[in-house]
Amino acid sequence: MIQLLQSIYDTLGIEQLANLGDLLGLGSTLFLVVAGVAQFFSSGASERVHSLPDMVVEEKPISETPAPIEKVEQERKVAVVPWSERLKKGLSRSRSQVWGKLGNLFQGNGLTDEQLEEIEELLYSADIGPQTATELTEALTVKSKEADFGEKEFKSFLYNFLKDRLAPIQNEVDPDLYQFNKSEKGKTKVIMVVGVNGAGKTTTIGKLATKLTQQGANVVVGACDTFRAAAVDQLQVWCDRAGATMIRAKEGSNPSGVGYEALQSALSQNADYCILDTAGRLHTKDNLMEELGKSKNVLKKLDSEAPHHVLLVIDAITGQNAIRQAEEFNKTLNLTGLIFTKCDGSSKAGSAVSIVQSLKVPIAYIGVGESVEDLNNFNLDEYLDALLDM
Repeated sequence: MIQLLQSIYDTLGIEQLANLGDLLGLGSTLFLVVAGVAQFFSSGASERVHSLPDMVVEEKPISETPAPIEKVEQERKVAVVPWSERLKKGLSRSRSQVWGKLGNLFQGNGLTDEQLEEIEELLYSADIGPQTATELTEALTVKSKEADFGEKEFKSFLYNFLKDRLAPIQNEVDPDLYQFNKSEKGKTKVIMVVGVNGAGKTTTIGKLATKLTQQGANVVVGACDTFRAAAVDQLQVWCDRAGATMIRAKEGSNPSGVGYEALQSALSQNADYCILDTAGRLHTKDNLMEELGKSKNVLKKLDSEAPHHVLLVIDAITGQNAIRQAEEFNKTLNLTGLIFTKCDGSSKAGSAVSIVQSLKVPIAYIGVGESVEDLNNFNLDEYLDALLDM
């Protein structure tokens, strides 16, 4: 013990040799401190007990049960943010960095050459495409000369300009993609989902399967991206949550074979939807694109009309490059619809305009976040309202 006390002295920098007297003195001091603390808490507890008022304990019947768990959970549930607000928030970067700046240029006094150049630059930065940018600039040059053509009038003009060009194409979307038609239960609709890696393809399929099963549809999902085990595992989690059946194969298996097996399974159980995930493809790789085309054609051995839908998932962040992607996928697969994802992280959501115009293919879904509720059917009026802050 003396050696321990000496080491404490050395640590504290006390130049003194420890001895028996020091040890006894330290022990006495510790005893007094402990005794004092014990007495303090003992007397305090006694005083607190005596100072408490008389309490009446209300006895409740033993049979009384707590509130139902469902009721408690409902009270804790946070209100769901309406889709229109989530969409508006998701498009906030595009709105503030492009379309809002455009509106600020209109003060009701016409447009100078410098302002027209700035408008063109902003339109190109939004990736709405050179043709649309030129047409819009020319129309604004004439329109801005009208009296009292300010920011409010500009928004209305822009809204109508974009809607006139997109509405005829958007009206071609098949409602079966949004809403399960119970009158056609058992008539398997095949949805083939394609896109480059990183666009959000697998997550989007999980969300789509969830939405359809929640409507009462029987959904089979084919995990045809056999080159990425992580993607298959991720899709399995989504399917388990959604209550959808997933067909998977060993890593490295033939993607076409998995698609064929998934459709065969869907037809045998009269599933309402068969959604096929596909391996991510770079649109610049001709051989891989051709293989994707073969995966589509092999489905016709089981159903001559399959696939009924070919949807391309596009990452809004890619901007102008997304147009090139869409053109190549459309050339190989004859796309029937687009799914526009990650609009919440991009200022280039305006590229949707040029893609739809260029391909004459409508946008079926738009995504602005990670949850199931953040993927919704594309409504042109809602999109333009959120983009232009109408």
